[in-house]
Amino acid sequence: MVLGRGFEENMAAPKAKSRRKLILGIIAIAIIVIAVTPIALAQALNVPLAVARFNETTGTNNAGSLNVTIQIVTAWEYFFSIRTQGTVRTTDSSTSSNGGTTNITLSMMLTNPSNQTIDLGKTNISGGIGGRTHTIYLSVDQGVRVNGNYKLDITFTANVVLLGGLVEAPFSTTLHSNFVISGQ
Repeated sequence: MVLGRGFEENMAAPKAKSRRKLILGIIAIAIIVIAVTPIALAQALNVPLAVARFNETTGTNNAGSLNVTIQIVTAWEYFFSIRTQGTVRTTDSSTSSNGGTTNITLSMMLTNPSNQTIDLGKTNISGGIGGRTHTIYLSVDQGVRVNGNYKLDITFTANVVLLGGLVEAPFSTTLHSNFVISGQ
C-alpha cells in the first residue's frame, strides 16, 4: 500500500498539537505553583509585618529610640516584594568619610508570645561617619506569625575609626521595643 503525502502531513499535525498542549500544561502548572507557594510558606493569605526603625549618628554616641509599626500585607507582597529587598535596610542621611569610617553591628533578638527568644542574627554595616536610619522588616520568616506580645531587642555597636586608625571610638547600646500583633 502506498501512502501519499497527505498522510504524513496529517500525522505531523497531532504531534504539534500534543507538544503545544504539553507546553501550555507546564506553563499552567508553573503559574499555579508561583501563586500557591507564598500562601503555603506563610500558612495564610495575609501576614503581619513589623517594621522597626531607629536613627543613629555615629561619632556622637547617639542612637534614637526604636519605633515599631505593624502592617498586614498579602503573602505575595511579602515574599515577592518586601522579603526580596532584605530584612535590614539602612539609609544614609548625612554621612561623610572625610574624617574617618564607621563599622556598625546590629545584633537582633526577638521574644515571641510563647516567651521563646529567637536570635535573628547580626548585620554588619560599614561606611562614613554621620547619620543613618536603620529599618528592620520582621514577618513569618523571623517568627512574627501569631497574635500576641512581642519584644524586639537590638544591640547597636559602632566603632568609629579616625585619623587612619590612630583613634578608635567604640559605642554600644541596646534598643528595646514591645509590640502587639492582633486581629491576625
